[in-house]
Amino acid sequence: MKYSACIELLFSEVSFLQRIRKSKENNFNAIEFWDWKGKDLEAITNECNNNEIKIASFVGNTEGQMIVPEDRDIFINGVKKSIGVAKDLKCENLILTTNILRDDRTVEPIPYNLSNEDKRENILNVLKKLAPVAEKAGIVLNVEPLNTIVDHKGYFLEHSKDGFDLIREVNSKNIRLLYDIYHMQIMEGNILENISNNIEYIGYIHVADVPGRNEPGTGEINYKNVYKKLNDLNYTGFVGFEYIPSKSTEVSLINVKKIFNF
Repeated sequence: MKYSACIELLFSEVSFLQRIRKSKENNFNAIEFWDWKGKDLEAITNECNNNEIKIASFVGNTEGQMIVPEDRDIFINGVKKSIGVAKDLKCENLILTTNILRDDRTVEPIPYNLSNEDKRENILNVLKKLAPVAEKAGIVLNVEPLNTIVDHKGYFLEHSKDGFDLIREVNSKNIRLLYDIYHMQIMEGNILENISNNIEYIGYIHVADVPGRNEPGTGEINYKNVYKKLNDLNYTGFVGFEYIPSKSTEVSLINVKKIFNF
């Protein structure tokens, strides 16, 4: 297992670039962030190189909505640009969302009604077109379901089963699911069984506790059992720590490191 710090949320006590050094000091293998546009990628790369830490992932869709047929080309072209950026940054994973998330993480509405069948069909078409591009580049595109009860009302892909069904249908080793335990605990629970039954289709995992999206160990999820299950399944991918620290980040990590043994 490899561990990534989401520096959008962790180490917010210091500047964005300083969060990279803090991640290394706290035994993370890598860092991740959300949007790449508007960030000083050269400075981020230099800071990562200076601290000998990798970039594990960032958001790959930059324009358009994956669910909207009229947005298909602009969405695909945006992801292709992100794949180029990922290769430059030596980053092997990108996150794809089915809808546009605003800066405050609310969901951008679409301007007209579409059936769920139409939305799903467009996602499938987009992923099938992107699969050979991702395969050639050696980049894994991780599609992320999100909760619609607490954080992202109106988001289309809200259950892991629907996501896994899409992944199976696309049938590419470079199209996988980002299984966010926080979001899926809110939407469906049954975390250990869902992970066990679909581990081959999971390309990335995010962790935070419920309620509050705070650090593992503060809420209802038994993260010691989650850690044991991932070990038992020989999961070798990244676990991304995408949580809101209830105290300072470094204080929050004291118990987190004990749970995940790093």
